[in-house]
Amino acid sequence: MDTLDFEVVNNVGWIRMNRAAKHNPFDAELRADLMTVLERVRDDADIRVLVLTSHPGSFCAGGNLHVLRDNLDSGPAYWQQRIKTGLRFIHDMLNLGRPVIAAVDGPAFGAGFALSLTADIVLASPRARFSMAYLRLGLVPDLGALYLLPRAVGLQRAKELMFSTRELDAEEAHRLGLVMEVHESEALEQRAREIAESLVQAAPTALALTKAALNVSLDSDEQTMFSLEAASQAAAFSTKEPRAAIEALLSKQPPPFRGFPRRS
Repeated sequence: MDTLDFEVVNNVGWIRMNRAAKHNPFDAELRADLMTVLERVRDDADIRVLVLTSHPGSFCAGGNLHVLRDNLDSGPAYWQQRIKTGLRFIHDMLNLGRPVIAAVDGPAFGAGFALSLTADIVLASPRARFSMAYLRLGLVPDLGALYLLPRAVGLQRAKELMFSTRELDAEEAHRLGLVMEVHESEALEQRAREIAESLVQAAPTALALTKAALNVSLDSDEQTMFSLEAASQAAAFSTKEPRAAIEALLSKQPPPFRGFPRRS
């Protein structure tokens, strides 16, 4: 793959976008490579967690302006199809039955910001910057941002961020709940690894069911969520996974999974 590197270490899949000189534009090539990786992850039960990052000092600064310019006269049908293709990737990313961690060390503008919103946990370095920059180009936020951002920060703040196109530094993104933790650049990947490798120890069925339920919780009513909770717990109990944890606790031993370590 030309736009990213992918490796699996200790049951953790690592995606590193590798066009730092171009700020990792979210173009058709990157999207295709990301979809290839997702297909591999879905087909490999040994990959238990996915980390999305880049080479130091970069993340994803949005669309490729040269490609956008070259297609300005392509017409509505072209753009609708292009956006729908991107949204299929976002859907697959959001519904991947594994935890996804994003480690942002540089600009996450436009599509890059939207890409970070697909992660379950976002870590950032002080070099991280976030901007819903679409209106600067006369464009509507895409890649699921219109759906994801209000759910992350509330409707009024989402409007402010999209209307103003202003940049957020890592600390403000942390205060708004867009980033879980901020770490120095040299410690960022280590913290991502620490969390990811701890989540590898969690029961995969229960983890996938929990993620799936939380993903629909804000769009569901009470009874729907109660029914989903009952069905999900029944599915979890039907696996072998709870047995080791319950037996360990009854034997006064630590369970296989004790949560990921608190930040230092």
